[in-house]
Amino acid sequence: MFKKIRALGGFLLVLGPFAVFAQDDIPGPAVGEPFAHTLSAPDQKGQTRTLDELMGGKGSVVFFVRSADWCPYCQRQMADANARLAEFDALGLSVVSVSVDEVAEIAKFAEEHGIDYTMLADPNGAINETLGIRDPQYPVGSAAFGVPRPVLYVIDRTGTIRLRYMEPTYRTRPDLDGVLRDAAALGL
Repeated sequence: MFKKIRALGGFLLVLGPFAVFAQDDIPGPAVGEPFAHTLSAPDQKGQTRTLDELMGGKGSVVFFVRSADWCPYCQRQMADANARLAEFDALGLSVVSVSVDEVAEIAKFAEEHGIDYTMLADPNGAINETLGIRDPQYPVGSAAFGVPRPVLYVIDRTGTIRLRYMEPTYRTRPDLDGVLRDAAALGL
């Protein structure tokens, strides 16, 4: 059973049955490439935010989830990220999530769960499409069309992707212990 996929440098590691894949085998911008600085979306308060203004002192952790409203795996990941905010902050990294929810849905989740990081609403999945991380298993017309694959990026202050994690299924999420360890090793 595949446990996780982690992209570091030019390779993608799949832990479980040991395998190594080329970076080109996973969708979206790769480690070393610029992240979409034009990323702009409303947050849980309805204010349009950009990645540039959301950056922490050394960068940002941006993770893409299906929905704060209906995806239990996403809900758990968002709550876990919130519980680890102090650790990310200590590394100089802000935390940002992006989902296909409407603002009202992420606002409700943020309030109910005490989320202290910025949650962005991308209800049509336009950001996922632009980045090339839209999950292709859901065709146009599907209620889930536009949802992303579970991806997490660590981006430095220059907007360069330093780490990228992608899981093989929506049921699993990047291990935050590993993300924190890898980000600390970079010393952004």
